Amino acid sequence: MSEEYYWLVDATYREGSVELTFIQSPEEAIQATREPFTPYYYALPASAGELVVRQELLSGQQIEVAKVPLTEQVKVDRAWEQDLNPALSYVYDKQLRFGGPHKQSENEIEPALKISTSQRRAFKKQFGEVEQQDPLKYQFLVQLFEQVIQPVPMIPSKELGIPVKFDRAKLFRGMMLARIANMPLKHALTSRSVSEWIKSMLFTSYRRLGILIPNPAELLKGHKPHRVEGALTVAPIPGAFFNMHVLDFESLYPSLIDHYNLSYETVDCDHPSCRERKVPGTNHYVCVKRRGIYSALIGALKDLRIHWFKPQIRKTNLSGEERERARIISDLLKFLLVSCGGVTIRIRGLACPPFAESMMAYGRWALRTSWAWAEEKGMRPVYGDTDSLFLVNPTPQQVKWLIAKAKTELRLTLALDVVYPLCVLSAAKKAYFGILPDGTPDVKGLTIGKSSSPPLFRDIFTETVTPLVGVDSLEKLAKARSKVTEVLRQRIAQIRRGRFSVPDMEQRIRIWKDPSQREVGGVLTQPYQAWQQLADAGIIIKRREEVAFVKVKPFRYGKRTFSVKPTQMASKREIDIPDYIRRLELAFQQVLEPLEIPFPREPSAGLDEFLSSDPQSQDRDQEASSDEKSRTKHSDPQKRLIDYS
Repeated sequence: MSEEYYWLVDATYREGSVELTFIQSPEEAIQATREPFTPYYYALPASAGELVVRQELLSGQQIEVAKVPLTEQVKVDRAWEQDLNPALSYVYDKQLRFGGPHKQSENEIEPALKISTSQRRAFKKQFGEVEQQDPLKYQFLVQLFEQVIQPVPMIPSKELGIPVKFDRAKLFRGMMLARIANMPLKHALTSRSVSEWIKSMLFTSYRRLGILIPNPAELLKGHKPHRVEGALTVAPIPGAFFNMHVLDFESLYPSLIDHYNLSYETVDCDHPSCRERKVPGTNHYVCVKRRGIYSALIGALKDLRIHWFKPQIRKTNLSGEERERARIISDLLKFLLVSCGGVTIRIRGLACPPFAESMMAYGRWALRTSWAWAEEKGMRPVYGDTDSLFLVNPTPQQVKWLIAKAKTELRLTLALDVVYPLCVLSAAKKAYFGILPDGTPDVKGLTIGKSSSPPLFRDIFTETVTPLVGVDSLEKLAKARSKVTEVLRQRIAQIRRGRFSVPDMEQRIRIWKDPSQREVGGVLTQPYQAWQQLADAGIIIKRREEVAFVKVKPFRYGKRTFSVKPTQMASKREIDIPDYIRRLELAFQQVLEPLEIPFPREPSAGLDEFLSSDPQSQDRDQEASSDEKSRTKHSDPQKRLIDYS
């Protein structure tokens, strides 16, 4: 391969050798076979095979272990890495990097990283202090930085054996993930399993540091998998509030993992002297003698995103392409960071109950402590959720003080996320909306705002909250209430008169269970009622796909009573209008109750209104009321007139 550069994109193990696939240019793929390679695992007693020295992760001790070929049947007491992919094991051992450039030197393939003097200088300026304060994190920072700044060649999808085409942006994202997680490019472009990405990052780091990759059972530390207490949510005080400040802990769980040294080997370590460093509200403790590998790795990902790539997105002196590259890397790092805590709770090979419990306990403690500080300082917190604190009308000085307090005493970054001139909190947790300064409604968790809510409901909500724009006092709110009521009353009347289309009432629900494996007989939920009708019509909806349907008047289908039809199979006259109005009322409870606005009820129709209305509207109005259903058998208009009056 001389001095030319090649990008490693794949590795496979076949019959005693590892075949590495490199891309030199868009026109050709180069195969390089490295042989021989015998897959192996580590075991005790050390007499079982070739003797090597490795470090145990949890104890931190250097031990002698046997390097045993997988093909040999040997009786052992303990074993590590028996299930590791042989090709990946080879890549880890040789410290190669998927997605990265390589060259051949003295009959060996090794990474070939190009870094300019200006890049090194800028990196040192930004992270130089970390080198002295946290050497292990700095080591990870350097490794990650050197990889992601390398150029990315254009590679045709056919060279990777991927049937789908990808554009430059998707290729760039795949190459970055391949480098960060050290996984084959084909998997980086198609895999959705973030836990596998994190495992690959960790395994690469363990091998580089000469540490045995721990077994899933070891990480449990004698505990059985169990439910871990979640984040803290302080129940909201329902109502409408002005000048609501929402403060967020930035990257809460990654920051806790980093700053509080939470890692597999540091939580409940073997050092008696560390037991005094208790995790708040638990019996767990954290090591003060060792820097955790997972903690340092997550800290490096976080720092690289926050202090390098995220700021580049806003730099005007960079080209549009450079800012877009920075955005893609920042988003990818954010996705990994968002997932870094959850995988320690339930994912086999990453789950560690003491670690997960400690992380969640620190999160609850941070929110509870900041809430107490806010109250002590005379602020009015009315809602707290995981990493967010809602303060009613605080002064700028109070906000600044609380942010500084969290930085100094919690070692966490508390920042002002948003200010709502008006914020409406429902009695339910995680369900509220605020009006942004530009007049845009910001909806969080409300039933009315969910994607599964009918489009007409979402449109009505948007129109209903429009009178609340600019409301910043009780006087203005009092005037806005009547406008909200009138808008909602008019839209409900339109629904009763049938002024909508079938797609307006559509719900879209994702099918998570394989419909073909459902139990035969019993009650079918609404999405599966729609699926059944589509399947019978030859339209197949697979697992993880969405099914679209509308609520209709109950009808017999086979031996069951169904209440929905697929959107394309339903007619307007079949729509169950009373049911939709009931659902609209339930959905709007979260909005209207905090505003102290009653849901508009249908007034009794007068004689003049009835006689002047359209006959077809009369029929629809008759169908729209549950009280009138018993009278639908009457065809005489005078009978209906008497009933109304």
